[in-house]
Amino acid sequence: MKASGTLREYKVIGRLLPSAKNPAPPLYRMRIFAPNHVVAKSRFWYFVSQLRKMKKASGETVYCGLVGV
Repeated sequence: MKASGTLREYKVIGRLLPSAKNPAPPLYRMRIFAPNHVVAKSRFWYFVSQLRKMKKASGETVYCGLVGV
């Protein structure tokens, strides 16, 4: 990712979608530096897919907000 302009710090929280097998999946939180919230959410799902067996299609973004505004 090329950093053009100012980067802001975002806190992004996501999880797998609830299912009958797992009704309360764990939340995963990351601090992401990105120019806007769209890129922050995209980077979150990129890094989560590297760490866990999670994809955006089978998950949901619970929260995405600026830190220290």
